[in-house]
Amino acid sequence: MKKETIIILSHVNFDKSPYCSYVHNHAKALQKQGYDVIVFANLNWLPGISLIKKNRKKFYKEYKGEKNIDGVKVVYSKQLSFSNLLYNSRINLNGILYYLTIKNKIKKIINENNVIMIDAHTFKVEGHVACKLKKKYKLPTFITCHGTSLEKNLHTKNGIKQIQKFGRIIDKYICVSKKIENSINKLKVYNTETIYNGINSYNNEELSKQKFTIISVGNLIKQKNFDISIKAISELKNKYKGIELIIVGDGPEKKKLVKLVETEQLQNNVKFMNSISNEDVHKLMKKSNIFILPSVREGFGIVYAEAMENKCITVGTKGEGIDGLIINEKNGFLINADSKEIERLITDIYEGKYNLEEIRKQAYITAKELTWDNNAKNYLKNLEQRK
Repeated sequence: MKKETIIILSHVNFDKSPYCSYVHNHAKALQKQGYDVIVFANLNWLPGISLIKKNRKKFYKEYKGEKNIDGVKVVYSKQLSFSNLLYNSRINLNGILYYLTIKNKIKKIINENNVIMIDAHTFKVEGHVACKLKKKYKLPTFITCHGTSLEKNLHTKNGIKQIQKFGRIIDKYICVSKKIENSINKLKVYNTETIYNGINSYNNEELSKQKFTIISVGNLIKQKNFDISIKAISELKNKYKGIELIIVGDGPEKKKLVKLVETEQLQNNVKFMNSISNEDVHKLMKKSNIFILPSVREGFGIVYAEAMENKCITVGTKGEGIDGLIINEKNGFLINADSKEIERLITDIYEGKYNLEEIRKQAYITAKELTWDNNAKNYLKNLEQRK
């Protein structure tokens, strides 16, 4: 009998991974559970525009054909893409183009293999393809919602209709946070389940925490609200000598943030580090006392879980993706995205209001459950229920 095979629909994300880092980790974990995994990873392409984008041209040569990567079979296809053209209309143009690009290849794979599940990441484009395949092949089909794509569609009439329509076709929406699941449930779509992503662990060596070192990690974009954290440090610098905020990441907001630091005369208190390896981020977290990221419109934010695993006192935003994993004052803290709230909380932390060692312990216990193995097993439980 042929080995059971899982098909994953994804895309090339240009994040220095074979296609999309978190999807590849998920695929490897499913492979580890004893299944063959085949990933369709489409590369968006638009003549005359994509080729002139920085660093893109070489990728069109690299992401080509079929490859075996870490035991996972990856099928690359170059897909004609028109970015946001007709994005908010009833016509899911990029979803249609994705399907047309792979339909013959996927037909061949389904005919030649014992396919037991189709797993689409993420909602808008891959989700459209998943629905087409569900109708045609009647296979158990999930759409995994990671945040950004779903969030954009929650605020348009046609987007909401597509969320509801897809929900009637597929077996289940897999959500990477309770926030995402609740958003879908509000649309009276209830075939949902939250399954958290895994985190990658590194050296478990314990490093001494530096009391006044605070770390923040992420793309330097507006929704991450790094400026709010900087303003809080401006208010705290005279109260706590040596307080330091390390901001790790790069992005379009960097110039504004650097200017803010200069205006607030925080050059000795706020340090910027460009994007570094994940292992080096973990090393910095091990030495940092507090992790804070008052991000909004956040699907989940794996960096919070990484901070928790490294025993940082972890601060996230109320009502966002991390709310539910972080239980306020038990394994971390939840605040509104407001500099005064951050200032008050950090003051309370430094003045001994909380049992920080117990909070660190509970954060570590929570984070250690977030393995890619557990992620894969939870998907397979849903598959068994479908059977």
